[in-house]
Amino acid sequence: MTTWDWEPSVVVGCAMLAIGYLAFVRKRGFHRAPYFLAGVALLLLDLVSPIDALADRYLLSAHIVQHFLLALVIPPLLLLGTPRFDLGSFTKLERALGQPPVSWLLGVGTMLAWHIPTLFNAALASDGLHIFQHLSFLVTGTIFWWPVVGPLEDRHLSVIASVSYLFSACLCCSLLGAFLTFGPVCLYPAYLNPRARIWGLDPKSDQQLAGVLMWVPGCFVYLSGILSTVLRWYGEERTA
Repeated sequence: MTTWDWEPSVVVGCAMLAIGYLAFVRKRGFHRAPYFLAGVALLLLDLVSPIDALADRYLLSAHIVQHFLLALVIPPLLLLGTPRFDLGSFTKLERALGQPPVSWLLGVGTMLAWHIPTLFNAALASDGLHIFQHLSFLVTGTIFWWPVVGPLEDRHLSVIASVSYLFSACLCCSLLGAFLTFGPVCLYPAYLNPRARIWGLDPKSDQQLAGVLMWVPGCFVYLSGILSTVLRWYGEERTA
């Protein structure tokens, strides 16, 4: 608990994000602001709390939790709390990146690629690459969730397309979880240090826990998105 790291760039960045957002929605009477603010609060905790210290130096499972939050939890919260707005000159970029094949590949591909041992270990060894890794999770996670819960409802996928989109991502998340759970313990050498063993977790147990965390909670997020989409569609059908 002594490892809270109040990195000024993170604290100031999150504060400016929250203040700017509140100024933007203040006159709009927007009732979904708690979603956005919860996303910002989770982002701050993810990067300055002991989760970050555990992830960097001790437990692979903590690192997976950090990535899980950055890619699968924080982006949809931010998007759910974002009111519709005019994209202006970014319309063409949104139409390009918001295409489901593109957004799916960016979101899922980034998650899979960064857990390739070579890239993962390289990010652990370089602060600059590690920061880029976190940013890429956040950005591509937002792009991934855009066609499902983005503020432009006319750009949302249909019910069947949303279910296919999220379920296929869930399958990939399961494959990554299985890879971590059943893969050799030497995948990520930084977590083989005996001094890094806490809470009774040896490297093998830590990696297996990391795989289960990616497997079960990860798929739960996607399945929650599927259920939410179906329930929303059902409610609209009943009121039509």
